[in-house]
This record gives sequence, C-alpha cells and structure tokens, in this order.
Amino acid sequence: MPALKGINSPTNLLFRQPMKIELYSVKGFTASALKQKVEEELRKDHLTCTVDEINHVDQFIKAALVSVPAFKIGNKIIPHPEKGTIEETVSKVVQYVREKHFPSVLVPMDFSEESMYALTYAEMMAEHLGLGLTLVHIHRPIYDPVSAGALDVQFLHGSNQRLEELVESYNATLEEKGSSLRISAYLEIGEPSSGLVDFFDKGNYELMVIGTKAVDNAMRRLFGTVSSSVSRKSRKPVVVVPAQGQLSFPKKIVVGFTEELMLADVLEDILTFGEQSNVFFDFIHVTDDQKTFESLRTKLYDKLVIDRNVSCGFAIRPVFEKSQPVDEILFSYAAESKADMVMFITHPRTFAENLLHPSVTKRALTHPEVPVMIYHLEG
Repeated sequence: MPALKGINSPTNLLFRQPMKIELYSVKGFTASALKQKVEEELRKDHLTCTVDEINHVDQFIKAALVSVPAFKIGNKIIPHPEKGTIEETVSKVVQYVREKHFPSVLVPMDFSEESMYALTYAEMMAEHLGLGLTLVHIHRPIYDPVSAGALDVQFLHGSNQRLEELVESYNATLEEKGSSLRISAYLEIGEPSSGLVDFFDKGNYELMVIGTKAVDNAMRRLFGTVSSSVSRKSRKPVVVVPAQGQLSFPKKIVVGFTEELMLADVLEDILTFGEQSNVFFDFIHVTDDQKTFESLRTKLYDKLVIDRNVSCGFAIRPVFEKSQPVDEILFSYAAESKADMVMFITHPRTFAENLLHPSVTKRALTHPEVPVMIYHLEG
C-alpha cells in the first residue's frame, strides 16, 4: 500500500551528495507550484537536491511517461494525478527523497502499549544517531466466509486511519518540541514476522526497534515472539525494548562474546556504534575454563587495541558460571554493573534446531529486563 503522510527529517546530511530531481511538465501554474513547494519542503530539512523542470515533448517520450506533470528521481517516477492535490504529490516526492537520502530507524507498530514505548525509545535513538524514523504496520489478512472479505477490509481501513492519526499527532508533538525529526509510516499486508523481516532487510533502515510483552509460556518459548523471530532472521541489528526500560541512550553495554565475535565483521559495527556515542563496552565471556577465556581475551584485546586502536572504553571479563542459562547470567551481570543494554550475537536456526537446541537469544527476548540489541551472523 502507498506510504502515509509524515516525512523523515535528517539531523546531519553534510556528507550526502545532491540528488537530482526532474520535473516533466507543460509550463503553467501547476508545474510552477509543484516545483516551488518541493524545493521549499526540502530546504526546511537541509536536503541538498536540485529540481530541474523539463518542458519538451520529446523528453516526455524518452522518459516513457504516461502523463505529465511527473517527477523522475533516478528510475523512480512519481506522477501528479489529475485529481490529486499538490500537497499529496509533494509529500510523496519529499518522502521518497528523504528515505533514499539517508537511513532510518524502523519501528513495527501494532498500537499496543509496548509498541508505543518502542516508538518513544526509537525517537531517542534516531535523534542521537542522526537517523530518520519510520513506522510500519503489518496487517494480517482475516478471512471471514460470512462477510466475504468485508470484515478484513474494515479492519484494514481502521488500521490505516489509526496509523495516519498517529503520524499526524506525533509529528505535531515533535514540531512543538522544536525537533527536526519527522516520522513516516507504511501499511503492509502479510504475515507479521516474515513481512517485517522482508520490509526491514530490503529498505534503507539501519536499525529496528521493537517492543515486547512481558509474557512467558510454553508456546511462546517454542515458537518465539514476533520480536524474537525478527531479531533472529534479520540481517540487520534489532533492538528489543521492554516497556519498563529507561529512555536514555546506552552508556554501558554488556556484550556476551565467544570466538565468533572475532571472526565476524560485526565487531567493527559494534565499535563504530560505540565510538560515535562514547559507549563503554563490557565484553563478558561465560565459561568454566580459565585457559579458554585467557586465549579469547588475548585475541579480542589484539583486535581492539593493536589491529583497531579503539577509542571507546572497554573491559574484557570472564564469568565462571555454567550452572545457569547464559542469558540469565548476562542479565544479572548487567543489573549488578548498572549496564543500559545487553548485546547478543545470534545465528539463524531451522525449526528442527529450535526444537532440539534452545536459543539463548530467543529465551532472552521472551522477557528482557533491559533493552537487548541483536546482531545476526550469516551462515
């Protein structure tokens, strides 16, 4: 479905190259108004784009346009409908430019208390990291043989209206606070877990922030929550936030590490994230073998200091305990050390593997005590 109103705004785009926008049109009031309004909206958020107006018929044909006026941005064509308003077309153009211009934080929205808290947390993260903010609601189709689909259409329309109202009210609040951040939103149709992973991985999103409910039962442990499923299957980092968490950017992060952390590129991503925000990393290895830890500590230290010369603070510590699940050990350590976040590295698992081998990250995400960031390793 088409994107809803609500536009992301950057906080720092000095490193971006100007994006070329072409407006194919016959000279007149509509074309001039479209060009002027798009340029005004882009200037508000310091987006470096040029709008070139093209008025020759042969160029319309060369661009394979069905009608004009129409904007062309790269291979993307955004027509101005005959009965559409200038504001609607401008909103589509500016939203597309902003989303292509810089990445966003993605927030799945189901209108629950947990997802609303996740939105608030994501706003804080986006402001701090200089990213945009995008909502997505995945509508799961409902088949009702009595109404022949009418009930599903009613629910879909209701979700669309709630999403529009949320974007409008939230952007108004951001504007009142003097924030340059704006949110945009999408309504998609499909199965929530797979739909979110597909939308997240294919879009220009750096990070997903998702809420979770503090509920634990046998079925939830077996099949996992939506947040657990998304975090384990996505190729990008996912932050799962409990509703009772603090609304502050993490200053201290506990990272559960094994040999795999040194073999993966994810270490560089973690360090870059920390150096931008002056984060202190507490690398924790849960083991009952002193020699194994000392070997890993040397390897990690070399990676951090000799190979990388890391500029943020860090410590490398063992926890000699194997009688408890690893997630419980790390959460207990995080609470004792007053850490703001726990970070896990996860591998993809098949359904059979989920039955035979309990996943630490899956169990941890069932009811996390602090925000949890998941990095997914391929293969």
